[in-house]
Amino acid sequence: MDRRATSRTVAVIASVMLATGGCGGLTAPTPSGPGESNGARTGAATNPLASPGTPTQPSETPVPGFEDWQVINPQGVRISVDSAGLLLNLVGPLLWLNEERGVLFYRNVTGDFRATATVRTWKASDPSAAPGQDGTIQLAGLMARTEIPAENYVFIVSGSIGTSTGLETKTTTSSRSIYVQRGLPTGGDAELRLCRIGPTFELSWRHVDSTEPWTHMSTFDRRDMPQTLQVGANIYTDSTPDIVARFEHLKIEPLALGKPC
Repeated sequence: MDRRATSRTVAVIASVMLATGGCGGLTAPTPSGPGESNGARTGAATNPLASPGTPTQPSETPVPGFEDWQVINPQGVRISVDSAGLLLNLVGPLLWLNEERGVLFYRNVTGDFRATATVRTWKASDPSAAPGQDGTIQLAGLMARTEIPAENYVFIVSGSIGTSTGLETKTTTSSRSIYVQRGLPTGGDAELRLCRIGPTFELSWRHVDSTEPWTHMSTFDRRDMPQTLQVGANIYTDSTPDIVARFEHLKIEPLALGKPC
């Protein structure tokens, strides 16, 4: 689908709902990952409305077709739908890393599941161009999260991973993040899949508009995660936001016990 195609959208800008409170933590490995400086990314995306250690209460959103979904950091995103899918337009400098929180549009899911979506990303300032590629992180994808006792989540995203387009997977345990990146020279668009099978999370991708086999990217063993998680679409940046993401064919399906991803 041409990024420049226009369609009638139903825009939703959710109101800001903040709640203050402490955030506990457990001992976890030191964050690491290729091609990314945790210190640089943390400093670049400080958000005065949702500072580290200040939980942001989810807000309900009347998005057509997603009436029972909620959003974290609603002040940082414009949410709309068109004939092709769900659109997230990032408008705030929000980051998913360590204790920092980006945007997550989600519903609660209990037990094993498979989440899939074709994720297409482009610059808000130039819809004909892929996001970033200027040293900034501008990413969107699928996420499963809980906030017990601190930031705990896994995700797979696509878009700009710095000076090129690509993919990233991340696992965060008690607000300490570890991630993996790989290049994807097709503008950063990808079909993404996130599966939970018991304590195991499998993250895979394939090229858009294809029926090729899924390519495995990461497996995370997260025995600490509860049965019920927030599952849905995330988006974030480590800089000035300049990304719109369309989630086509977004599905979250239950998996029968023992069924493979």
